[in-house]
Amino acid sequence: MTPPRDGNPREAALSNAGKRSGLAACAYAPGLAFAFALALAMLCDCHTAAAAEASVQQPRAYGYTIADVLEQKVLLEDHGRRVDLVAPPSAGRISLWLERRPSSIAADSAGHRWLVLRYQIINAPEQLTSVTIPALKIPLASGSTLDIPDWPITVAPLTLSEPPNLGQLTSLQGDRIVAAPPLAPVRRAIASWASATFGILIAWGLWWFWRERRERAALPFARTWRALRGRDAASMEGDAQTWRLLHDALNATAGRVVRARSMPELLHRAPHLQTLEPQIETFFRCSSARFFEGAHHAQQPEHFSLREFARALYRAERRNRR
Repeated sequence: MTPPRDGNPREAALSNAGKRSGLAACAYAPGLAFAFALALAMLCDCHTAAAAEASVQQPRAYGYTIADVLEQKVLLEDHGRRVDLVAPPSAGRISLWLERRPSSIAADSAGHRWLVLRYQIINAPEQLTSVTIPALKIPLASGSTLDIPDWPITVAPLTLSEPPNLGQLTSLQGDRIVAAPPLAPVRRAIASWASATFGILIAWGLWWFWRERRERAALPFARTWRALRGRDAASMEGDAQTWRLLHDALNATAGRVVRARSMPELLHRAPHLQTLEPQIETFFRCSSARFFEGAHHAQQPEHFSLREFARALYRAERRNRR
């Protein structure tokens, strides 16, 4: 740096400031380098923890044919620490030659845990062929993964491509064509079961119809409801014949003439009518008012729905018969 000329205070101040900046930069340089190296080491360590090379006991690389099962054992440890799986690898076909069977976890005599992966050979080549068990990444509960490298093996054919045609060493035969099963017996069975089902449904319908007609003819309230259900509710209250029909039904149920004072005998003989006791009391009270007190009382008689009463008696009677 060129020294400032004497007599110029501004240049002298700038020169001193430049020297101080340079000294400060030199003083901070080692700290910045250390911080950068520490951050780089942390990144490398995180990357290493995120994907660890698994310790694997690979199966032998030769001597396999169709249906053989290979075992691949993976040590469930990461830098000496025990690790847990998020989920075991899924089972199923993974290539033209291999199918992964359900895996398991086993422990050796030293207490180390191993993930046992089983692969079954599902095809036979025409010539000796190299097959590769694909690489696999196993997620761990810690967030990292265990990387299993791929592993090549050889798979042998079932027989020679050109057998000598001696003994049982003959040429391979073509696929056997399996004849389709005859459909006539199946169709006959389906027709028989369908006919039986249809016949049962018809029989059930006829039985239900016969039971309904029998109940309507034999049950007192069923006969009454059949005679009244098509009539208008408003016209029934003033019709004396309707009141007589209900009285006759109550008498037939009790086996005697029923009055208001003999209701306990009716309910004892027909306990299924006990839930309708308030309506029956109201019926007798309204009936008595119409036939015996109507000439002495000018007020409007109490309203009582004979249609609803007849339907309630019919439903109670049907429930009792079930």
